Amino acid sequence: MTRLRALFSCLLLVASGPLLADAASHAAEAKRFIEMSRADRLAVPAHMQVRQMFAQRFAQAGGSEAKKAVLERYQAQADAAIERVVGKGKLESELVNLYTDAFTEAELKELLAFYQTPVGRKVLEQMPQLMAHAAQLTQERLQQAVPEVDKLLGEMTAELQPAKQ
Repeated sequence: MTRLRALFSCLLLVASGPLLADAASHAAEAKRFIEMSRADRLAVPAHMQVRQMFAQRFAQAGGSEAKKAVLERYQAQADAAIERVVGKGKLESELVNLYTDAFTEAELKELLAFYQTPVGRKVLEQMPQLMAHAAQLTQERLQQAVPEVDKLLGEMTAELQPAKQ
């Protein structure tokens, strides 16, 4: 029985070798794609948004040019807090898992080949601005629905409340 277990363990180990190699090359392709597509720089907009929030709050609080050092100190502390959680390398393994779950190794190779073409490089350059503008357009359009949605929320709340006697 012990020999059978040992033999089975050896067979399992030998059989898993190619699977581990395939997983490693798949992950390597995902890492290459993440680097090429700059997906590892997703925190940059977060830094900019937080900096804008601090600048707006600073202006609302009546911050003067003489107190600008206070703003810069807090912005730097916020940058450090963001960097600690999503800075370079902090999301790498999670991003690799996302991409290896979403794309086969062959698909990642195709994507890499595409992004190395002139139009692929243009997509990489233009996509962040296009996505930001699309999000802004969507947000502006959604604002048109806010009064109706608020009215519907009020009506639903009134219908759900027990009748006053």
